[in-house]
Amino acid sequence: MARETKEGGQILVLCLGNDVRRDDGVAWQVADELEKERPPGAVIRRSALAGFYLLDELLGFDRVVVVDAIQTGQRPPGAVLSFPLEAIHSPAGPSPHAVGLPAVLALGRSSGLSLPERIHVVAVEVEDMTTITEGLTPRVQESVDTAVRAVREACSAMLS
Repeated sequence: MARETKEGGQILVLCLGNDVRRDDGVAWQVADELEKERPPGAVIRRSALAGFYLLDELLGFDRVVVVDAIQTGQRPPGAVLSFPLEAIHSPAGPSPHAVGLPAVLALGRSSGLSLPERIHVVAVEVEDMTTITEGLTPRVQESVDTAVRAVREACSAMLS
């Protein structure tokens, strides 16, 4: 049975990053595209928060799609990954924003907080998250439409 949420049962699409740290802004560009035609039942938010501060963003939602930049070096820049949060087997993730997200959620739940039951991650492998400038590197820019489609698919699956 679904709980009532503060957003009327909607799906939170939480786009993490920093748009002045080159490719770390990829999720914010995904948010820009999603806002042109929102997925049904979705609330789009941008956040530069990380770690325990993310709990404030997640409170009250049952379903969340997290969009973030990752830099693992295991895939070419622009590769888009889409997976349930449970697929992260380590408490430390490949992104500064995902570091400890499973552990943060576990602690929040053990404290009795109303946190999402379903979390899906759409991650974009990036090239440069250290240069202070706006705008994405070319291969990451080319991946934005693929990431948008992955978010739409995740939202659709959460509604069924």
